Parts: sequence; C-alpha cells; structure tokens
Amino acid sequence: MYKLLISDRARKELKKISRLHQEAIITALVEIKSDPLSGKPLKRELTGRISYRVGVYRIIYKINKLDKTIQIMTAGHRSIVYN
Repeated sequence: MYKLLISDRARKELKKISRLHQEAIITALVEIKSDPLSGKPLKRELTGRISYRVGVYRIIYKINKLDKTIQIMTAGHRSIVYN
C-alpha cells in the first residue's frame, strides 16, 4: 500500500472547496491510495503527473514507486489546477 503525502498547496486549495466536495475528494484520495494508477497520465509540461477526476474537480499527483509514496501536488476546480 502506498503512503499519501499532501503538499501545502493542495491543503490550501482543499480548504477553498465546499465541505460536500471535500468529502468526495477525500473518498477519491482513499481510492488513489489503493490504486495509484487509476488516474489519467498527463502530457507536455505536466509529464510524470497523474490527474484523477472528481466531478469538476481534479487531483494532481505524482507516484514514487521506490518509496511507495503518492505526492498530492494540488486539488481543485479543473479550470485552475493545470496552471
């Protein structure tokens, strides 16, 4: 099982989201932890990162297979997370 590491940016962005959507994102984090490859690999300047869809929200993360960790880079509305 992988260990989740949540960045300060992701924590800050999560606080801006409504409680209902926060709960959906937390549920998604549990799913990511059990199956890290379930998201969509990103391309271009975001190569090496994965996007997981939660409605109109996205969770952007990286996997470190050697350390068995998942680094949550950011989470938020799809219009802002890719910037």
